[in-house]
Amino acid sequence: MFKNASRLFAFAVFATLLVASTLASAQTFGAIKCSSGSACKKNFVPLFNSNGGASTVKDSIMKQGSGNISVAGGVNATKGGASSVNAVSGSNTQSFGLGAGAGVYGQLSTTGESATGVAFQNGGGGVWGDGGNDSNYAIIGTTDDKAAGIFQNDGPSYYTNFSFNFVTGQVGFPWAALNGDGAGCSIDPLGDFSCSGSKNAVVPVDAGKHQVALAAIESPKNWFEDFGSAELRGGVATIHLDATFRQTVNSGVEYHVFLTPNGDCKGLYVHQKTGTSFEVRELGGGNSNVKFDYRITALRKNYEKIRFAEHREFPLRKDGKVFPPKE
Repeated sequence: MFKNASRLFAFAVFATLLVASTLASAQTFGAIKCSSGSACKKNFVPLFNSNGGASTVKDSIMKQGSGNISVAGGVNATKGGASSVNAVSGSNTQSFGLGAGAGVYGQLSTTGESATGVAFQNGGGGVWGDGGNDSNYAIIGTTDDKAAGIFQNDGPSYYTNFSFNFVTGQVGFPWAALNGDGAGCSIDPLGDFSCSGSKNAVVPVDAGKHQVALAAIESPKNWFEDFGSAELRGGVATIHLDATFRQTVNSGVEYHVFLTPNGDCKGLYVHQKTGTSFEVRELGGGNSNVKFDYRITALRKNYEKIRFAEHREFPLRKDGKVFPPKE
């Protein structure tokens, strides 16, 4: 009886060792061999050529070095479900400053980063798009029936949308907004704002129930205006031009004064004008003490000789390219 028990115990021990040995043999990993038969490339993320069994490692388009992973090809990120987690997320925790980089950087180029991007001095951003040294678009937003882009700023210190063209020499349009027919507005290299339509102020009426558009007054020349009221004393009054207004216009050339009496008199006229004042008198040598209103229009400083200025064409092409000025 004891002899049979000893035999059963010995068999159980042998079976246990046999199973353990088999499992250990099955879990033993073999050496990784590259498909070329030579040493694998250092720092490359391995790419196996099969899902099981004997497997070799092929060269990968992914490479790791200096804490970064580089991919020499396209990356597609797909995310489903109702979660608000981003499909692609980039976080840059370095200190903000000049050349601080971005959370996500995208470049379209065959020749490297653009000179503008290399010399950019306004710090980093959450997303940075660079058109490259071969001049592609930096950022494109497209949609079928929605705003193609939204910019929101909840702080008081910066513009919500700030655009500039850093080229000098009175070339380079900093901004344009056009529709498919080419109608719209632009800001040219001189800072002139031009629109193919009217420039309106939208004003509420009827206790805010409605709004009306009041169009800006347009003129062939660059006129600045000022208004005021005064009173004749013994038929004479001297009006001094506002000191700040005089800094914006050239009162040394012809300016215009329009008078409206606010009481009974023989009429009013401008006796003389200087660069700092003008004198008003009553017609026919009258000596009334009547009040009157006046309106002054003077030419903007440095724009005195411009009349019906030749329009510098703003972009009409859908790709944003500026047409050359008309000859």
